[in-house]
Amino acid sequence: MDTSDVRLKTYITDILKKNKKLKEREVQAAARKGLKLGRAPIGSGVIREVRRSLGIDRPRAITYARNLLAKYPTLEAKKVIEDVKEKFGISLAAPDVSHLRPGKKKVSGHLRRARARKKKVAAAKVKPQPKREGRRSFAALSATHKATGTPEEVAHFFRSLVQ
Repeated sequence: MDTSDVRLKTYITDILKKNKKLKEREVQAAARKGLKLGRAPIGSGVIREVRRSLGIDRPRAITYARNLLAKYPTLEAKKVIEDVKEKFGISLAAPDVSHLRPGKKKVSGHLRRARARKKKVAAAKVKPQPKREGRRSFAALSATHKATGTPEEVAHFFRSLVQ
């Protein structure tokens, strides 16, 4: 590793220890200004590596929030968000926190409606009519059904005949 890389990493570590809430661009700007690098590019990979080594990366913050909610399931989302922001410098939103809560699985409305439709189809009553005698060969078979119910119920009935 180059001495300039070591110097850069130590400087970024010092910056992030002072203020964890700084974003990547702000850290880059502060490092350029402090080390007098001008417009020389500083890779964001270095900053992410330093964050990981300090333990202030997003996966750890999410794990911390999940464990906190497992311990105190009725804790308000606002308090969890503030606690994570203070400890890790990472902002979580309310949907992030609600997904991390333990307990009943959250199901979207689309899936809930699909399940309800499936249950309706299973309860449908489709009565097959007797087959009509035709003047066809024995190889071809034709049947006429007068079905009552929704098209999904009828389709489900015909699929059950094939199986």
